[in-house]
Amino acid sequence: MVMTFWWVTALLLLAALVVWAITFWNRRAMRRSPVLVANSRYMDRIPSFVRAQRMARAVRALQVAIAVLAVLAASVLSGRIASERISTPEFSSRDIVLCLDVSGSMYEYDTEILSTFAELVDTFEGERVALSIFNSTSRTVFPLTNDYDLVQRELEAGAEAIDFDEFGYRLGNRDYSEDEVRQYVEFVDGTRGIADEASVIPDGLASCAQEFDQAEEDRSRSIIFATDNEVNGDPLFTLQEAAERVAARDIDLYTFYPGAYECGPQCYEELKTATEEQGGELHESSDPEAIPSIINQIQKSQAEAMGATPSVLRTDHPLAPFALTVLTLLGILVLGWRSR
Repeated sequence: MVMTFWWVTALLLLAALVVWAITFWNRRAMRRSPVLVANSRYMDRIPSFVRAQRMARAVRALQVAIAVLAVLAASVLSGRIASERISTPEFSSRDIVLCLDVSGSMYEYDTEILSTFAELVDTFEGERVALSIFNSTSRTVFPLTNDYDLVQRELEAGAEAIDFDEFGYRLGNRDYSEDEVRQYVEFVDGTRGIADEASVIPDGLASCAQEFDQAEEDRSRSIIFATDNEVNGDPLFTLQEAAERVAARDIDLYTFYPGAYECGPQCYEELKTATEEQGGELHESSDPEAIPSIINQIQKSQAEAMGATPSVLRTDHPLAPFALTVLTLLGILVLGWRSR
């Protein structure tokens, strides 16, 4: 909340203080020269007169208090209380594809990434979001959409389904209910189209680049690519080629690397090179909470790239001080009539 014309409020309060000081001085001067009335001492012993005096003093005190409150309310009203927020209209033309490697080495990170992304949906303002998952083949969980109820529902369901240690389940080290197994199988269905292959990362990235439609429109496009780059198969593309296809379609690439599983430094360096040579950014973190910082970076960099000029939207909130001003004025009138 801000006060637009704070100086008006300050002037009114100063004027009110001056008026109060003059009134106080005049009342004090009047007390120094009281009017004497003969044979009136007995009135102080009349109960009704005493009550009337007390009531008159109480009414006067209440009038002063309400008058002060009225001045304060009027001062705040004239100062124009308003709230401000920064808006960038171009944000509604942003497309984001969440591209997840759902191989066994990534299940723990995928769960946290989906949960974190689901929490961020409430902050979106018109962006379109898609989710694509891959292992040996790719599956589109949902295409680009700004139906945030659907997006949040699918992300939360995906986070629950992918929270499944398949290796531990097969070895008998992890026990899951039939419903949990069914959810997991349904979620990853379509990502194992090639027998004896897994984590075909380059093809998964190339498939995610195909999620973007409306190619003729001037929209910002981003892929959040989460993988450990542990390839176990024979991909159609190299990682470098897949990254080049992404860049050729004017798509920004933000890679999330959770750390080595088996491959180690070689896989990391390959992922880093392929991402950064095409102008992308690699975020190395074992903490999926890094995803919000990636979203913030997308918003900042793409707003600048599209020439977005943030504007300050000011919304006035006059209701409370206006209502208080009206009520206090009515109170002064009622008390004035009562004290006649």
